[in-house]
Amino acid sequence: MRKNWFWPVFLIASAVILIVSQLGLLTFRISAWSLFLTLILIAALISSLRYLNMPGVVFALAFLAIIYAQPLGITKLVPWTILGAALLLSIGLGLLIWPRYRYHHHDHHHHNHGDDNTSTGTISDDHVNLDLSLGNSIRYVHSDHFSSANLNVSMAGAKIYFDDVDIQENQAIINVDVSLGSLELYLPKTWQVQDSLSNSMGHISFEGSPTTVGPRITLSGSVSLGELRIIYI
Repeated sequence: MRKNWFWPVFLIASAVILIVSQLGLLTFRISAWSLFLTLILIAALISSLRYLNMPGVVFALAFLAIIYAQPLGITKLVPWTILGAALLLSIGLGLLIWPRYRYHHHDHHHHNHGDDNTSTGTISDDHVNLDLSLGNSIRYVHSDHFSSANLNVSMAGAKIYFDDVDIQENQAIINVDVSLGSLELYLPKTWQVQDSLSNSMGHISFEGSPTTVGPRITLSGSVSLGELRIIYI
């Protein structure tokens, strides 16, 4: 059995950083808030490296550079130059290096190219509420009276399948909140999607050709420094 080394390594590293900072062994002072943000960003960096999630890697490093701009001597570059460079780097590297959680869709969407670290599950609910962070997940939604979904993805990769869903009222809403992560929504091609999304330095794409008739779906929410893909199947 492969050991899960992420959290042990992260907690040990966090303890070392905490002790060193409190002993005054660092050549510069660091506030408790900066230390807390540093630990969160290191966790995001390690998780992103683990799954080759390039936007997560680049922006974690970018925010670390902003926090430590003074000791690094790069105060003239923060914040917009660093964030702009990070955006370009994340797009370029993302085109060259695909995250490990991506796989090609075939006729049987339950086919998975086998990542032991991917969580797979089924949701049987007319109102779906899902919060995912620091990991990869695949969820299959089953509902005879689907009405709404609230999907929050933070520093994670997720695939949500809605192809086994019936909408009785001819309309439904899917609200997403993607931050430093990737979310893929697999929707029936009969759904008419109304885009009401807010995009903040993220990437949103639609793939496939929907039909001209079918229930109306309102897609709302925001994508911040992440990626949202809507795939019609």
